[in-house]
Amino acid sequence: MIYSISQHKEIPVSITRKIIPINDGFPDIIRYDVFDDTQKMFVGYVDLIDDQNGTKVHYIKNEEPKLYKHFGNLADQIEVEHCLKRGIDKPYIHSVAAIGTHIQHYLRGKRFINEGINIYLEYLTKNLVKGEKVMPDFLGYQEMYMPINMINEIKNKIRKSPLLKNI
Repeated sequence: MIYSISQHKEIPVSITRKIIPINDGFPDIIRYDVFDDTQKMFVGYVDLIDDQNGTKVHYIKNEEPKLYKHFGNLADQIEVEHCLKRGIDKPYIHSVAAIGTHIQHYLRGKRFINEGINIYLEYLTKNLVKGEKVMPDFLGYQEMYMPINMINEIKNKIRKSPLLKNI
């Protein structure tokens, strides 16, 4: 499910999977394309690169941010479900926060390798006034991971409504 801004509600999605081969001995990219099931419209994609004990999020992209919200939550579920389908029950899911996305990732539950950034973002988010925007661009690109408590919450969600059941 993804939130449709025009319909003001969560709507069902369909997902397809394809492999994007990378040459020179690099691992392939696994792309999950996300479609709005009600309008049969392309919403965005999640690109993953498998590693031994989980996956690396190569890129996620909401192609229609004016029409759909919470694409990051959907991507998080795809990441966990992808690992579960590979037989990895306690995956290590890591990624890099792009400039300007640190707070969104932190609020969703992701944590940064650099603990100082987590402390800083905790302070910022506790003291934000509703509607206030903060852009910690000076943090640059930062590595982050999905903590086990977040993975377990997503696993519970997957038990109720898996996204990759037909893939």
